[in-house]
Amino acid sequence: MKTHLVAAVALVALACPLRAQDTTSVEPDTTYVEYRESPIRLPMGIGLRVPSYDRVNGLTLPWGPEMVLGDDKVQLDALVSYRSNLGKWDPSLEGSIRLGTADEVKLYAGRGTFTNDGWIRSDLLNSAAVLFVGSDARNYYRADRASLRLIHTLGTSAVTLTPFIGGNIERDWSTGSIAPQKAPWSFFGRKGNLRMLRPNPPVLKRRINSILGGSGIQISRAGLEGKLDVSVEHAFKGNQTPVESAFTQTTIDSRVKFPTFGSQTFEFKGHALLAGGDILPPQRFGYLGGSGTLATVNLLALGGDNLLYLMGDYVIPIDRVVLPFVGSPFVALTYAAGNAGLGSIPTLIQNVGIGAGVSLFRVDYSIDPASNRSPLSRRSAVTFGVSLSL
Repeated sequence: MKTHLVAAVALVALACPLRAQDTTSVEPDTTYVEYRESPIRLPMGIGLRVPSYDRVNGLTLPWGPEMVLGDDKVQLDALVSYRSNLGKWDPSLEGSIRLGTADEVKLYAGRGTFTNDGWIRSDLLNSAAVLFVGSDARNYYRADRASLRLIHTLGTSAVTLTPFIGGNIERDWSTGSIAPQKAPWSFFGRKGNLRMLRPNPPVLKRRINSILGGSGIQISRAGLEGKLDVSVEHAFKGNQTPVESAFTQTTIDSRVKFPTFGSQTFEFKGHALLAGGDILPPQRFGYLGGSGTLATVNLLALGGDNLLYLMGDYVIPIDRVVLPFVGSPFVALTYAAGNAGLGSIPTLIQNVGIGAGVSLFRVDYSIDPASNRSPLSRRSAVTFGVSLSL
């Protein structure tokens, strides 16, 4: 009987086998999760920004997060910049807010080291010149500053116009020394009085509250590349000290480059400071002299609240010669004129020069053709440098 019962159970088991759970028969999940990028980013992976190097700050190393909000409409950089030669940690907040397709607000608030001579060389080029040959084409002052600009953009595919209005509040003081005893390290020129030990002009310790206005124009058409920036600053009279007088200053910066015959090109560069009223505080002075401006004048030996600099550079490539990696060498003809002073622009110092180079590198020989030269200008000078286009 037991044998028959076991056989019956076995037959039932064979007829109706147990089924394991089939996970492949489950319907796929069509829902999804939308992942958004964090509004806080760390450039270079750890928050570092592009460093710079000069004779007053030494190494400036900015660090901080970038905040991007509202589909990139708001971009803010919260930074702390370490300045090795000064031993300072400078906080700042800067960024932009897009109000539409054509309007933008740019803002800055923080403590830093500032210069009026950034037009002579780019940050990268000036840092390299300081590090390798001890040549710093900038003077500096320290300040707590807050500024705001409203910029409107209009134009066509060839011409862009960017008028702006804004305001600026700052508290300034001197940095560096008239007779520096030490300087940041450089490969060459560390002990030179016209190099890393070049004095940094003092400024007045004062507040400046001002309004700003101006416009930028950029042109790119048929080989012509040009830009013109005009800004006007009016500072109000302060009531803290007698030196806080009102002033107005206009700054003009322009560059144009275009082809002439074949592969030959002409480049024009101009910069001007025009002051109205009383003599401006030194923190609004501009400077000229040395490689990048007037080669026969010592580096930044000319200064004042009124300045004019004009330069034309005609480059003729030698197309029949093509060198590996760097292309064709070139010769260049250069004319430059400029000066700076207090209350007005003195008689212009002129330089006429010829240069030669390849790729970005060039050497120039310049002379001052005037028979009654300025005592600040030599008869001739040889300069080595890097030529960067617009």
